[in-house]
Amino acid sequence: MTYFSSLCLESSIPSRALSLVGWFSFIGSMTLCVVCAGCGSFPAPAPINPQQTYSLSGQVTPAAAGNGVTATLSGAASGTTTADSSGNFSFTSLSNRNYAVTPSKAGYGFTPTSQAVTINGASISGVNFIATATPTTYTISGSITPASVGSGATVTLSGAASASTTADSNGNFSFASLSNGAYTITPTSSSATFSPTSQSATISNANATVSFTATATANVIFYDDFTGSTLSTEWVAMNRAGDYSNAEQECYNPSQITVANSNLVITTVAQTSTCGDSDHSPSQFPFLSGMVQWKTFNFTYGTLEFRAITAGGRGSWPAVWLLGYDCQVSNVNSADNVGACNWPNPGSDEIDVLEMSDNNYISVGHDMFVSSGGQACFQNASSDTSQNWHVYTMTWKAGSVTYAIDGTPAGCSHTQNVPTTPMFLIINNAISSGWQVVASDYPQTMQVDYVKVTQP
Repeated sequence: MTYFSSLCLESSIPSRALSLVGWFSFIGSMTLCVVCAGCGSFPAPAPINPQQTYSLSGQVTPAAAGNGVTATLSGAASGTTTADSSGNFSFTSLSNRNYAVTPSKAGYGFTPTSQAVTINGASISGVNFIATATPTTYTISGSITPASVGSGATVTLSGAASASTTADSNGNFSFASLSNGAYTITPTSSSATFSPTSQSATISNANATVSFTATATANVIFYDDFTGSTLSTEWVAMNRAGDYSNAEQECYNPSQITVANSNLVITTVAQTSTCGDSDHSPSQFPFLSGMVQWKTFNFTYGTLEFRAITAGGRGSWPAVWLLGYDCQVSNVNSADNVGACNWPNPGSDEIDVLEMSDNNYISVGHDMFVSSGGQACFQNASSDTSQNWHVYTMTWKAGSVTYAIDGTPAGCSHTQNVPTTPMFLIINNAISSGWQVVASDYPQTMQVDYVKVTQP
């Protein structure tokens, strides 16, 4: 039996000859039917397939955190999808291209934060992420009024976190990304004083606000906030032994004085060192520490204010104090009564604005030593002075010396035989022989944020 199959093609052919296996030819438009005996049936033409596409999938773990995560696709195509209760997600109908997948969900961070993926002839799986809960953070904000005075003030945060910022042109400031905890906020300026001098704020699952009032002080006679990386020329660092009359155990050396992060830093280490002074031959001491003093500046009457964290550890004897100007030159080379220095007589008398003793870092000594004898005054700080920043203030007037810590007045003052001649400032950390000293407690640091002196 002979089979006939036919294939008919209808086409509009340009004016040229079309030959089909040498059997016949046509010119122009035509319908072409080929009849083939014994060829069987011609297959139907294959459909034209769309471009092959693929999928991209992954999982965010743990599932409890992954549930509800938004997965965002970018690159050759864009889109978003939401991970299911098991943390699984997928994107479909993707061509061969480069893509990136980025997960997001409020309150969570992801590892990695994003993944790059290339599809090349196959679907991709295993684009996985790990979700980690991030703690909720809060903000402490506030203002300094009037803005004309508060603008530009440096505002410092301490406590559960440390930071500093500058009040804007409206006197506003803020600290963001803070966790629950206790904080202290302190404004400073070379041309203003503030009320209160600092404020405490506690964050407990809510933002906090504080405010200050600024008073312009065109009468700032000394100000150093220790910017830069070196000690200013207003100061001199000691290179000698400590006070022999106190049986101190340290050598003072400029190597222990640094300026960093806008702070004066005095570092005390348990390190055997050799030193002497202008009237003592060199010998060995078990500690190395630092002391600075004003090189030439001194003043009579006014308010001294500074912000500090004292050195700690068993044995430290940190102090910020004033000494009469008759000792200003000789103290650089010796703590003894050398040259004009004749402690504690007029011109060589002493006011201790801060002195920590007996390994007690709560009770702050405000003592005065004059020719008639010593006058004691103590005030408790609200927290450990070696662990927390505090603002210390001394106001020296004719006939009185008063003190305050963080704006809280001391319950004592000096009103008898108050010094009447210029005095200069000293900041140091000694090592005492009068109370327990433990070398393993060291190194210790003392930090001072700023020093300011104003006069009425």
